[in-house]
Amino acid sequence: MGNIFINYDMGIPQIACTDCGKCGSLMGMSLCKIGNRGCCHYFPEFTLVDIQRMAVLEGGKKVLNLILETPGAAVNNYSIYVKGRFDKNAYERYISSGNTIDARNIKDHTIFFRTCPFVIPGAGCKLPVRFRTIVCNFFLCEEILERPGLEERFKPYIDERSRYSRWYCRENIILQHILTENGLGLVSGFDASLSLLAGTGLSNYEFPALEPVTYDSASPDNLPA
Repeated sequence: MGNIFINYDMGIPQIACTDCGKCGSLMGMSLCKIGNRGCCHYFPEFTLVDIQRMAVLEGGKKVLNLILETPGAAVNNYSIYVKGRFDKNAYERYISSGNTIDARNIKDHTIFFRTCPFVIPGAGCKLPVRFRTIVCNFFLCEEILERPGLEERFKPYIDERSRYSRWYCRENIILQHILTENGLGLVSGFDASLSLLAGTGLSNYEFPALEPVTYDSASPDNLPA
């Protein structure tokens, strides 16, 4: 049986799925040297909301240093982007072969050749949930979303995810304004910006403990239990 539920890490919510990395998701297919990396093809961009959490919550400074020391990390005024691994040679051979897979509505086939720098193959993300990006914490593959009979039971998750995303974007804009009003940015004054973010109280979103959804993970054609 598979389960979808809300997981909390120091109050930071995540939509968790017990089948993650084991469901045979198309997005989880790896055609690069790094196999068994699940759906972790995303190159993460940590926003001011994420960085503020790292400045305040337990273990955050260690994670922030890990991010900054990762090859491919680029500090922008209001975010930190980390480029992961891309198997360019394998991708070019794949395209030139003309034998591409039927990826349905996936247009960008580079996702099959990309790997997040923070994923441990077969184990998952090395970053605590509370410091992962909103993309990582709220992603669910189509193989889950399209299961017959799951739509109504899953609707509260979709609706609450949308509300949380709007709140998250608004908080990020507020933090950006705070830095701008003080003549700061991560590029022009990283340490001062971090201190200001740390001194600005964390805003909390009361993400509800939604009813878990249980389903037969053996076959996507079966209805949820």
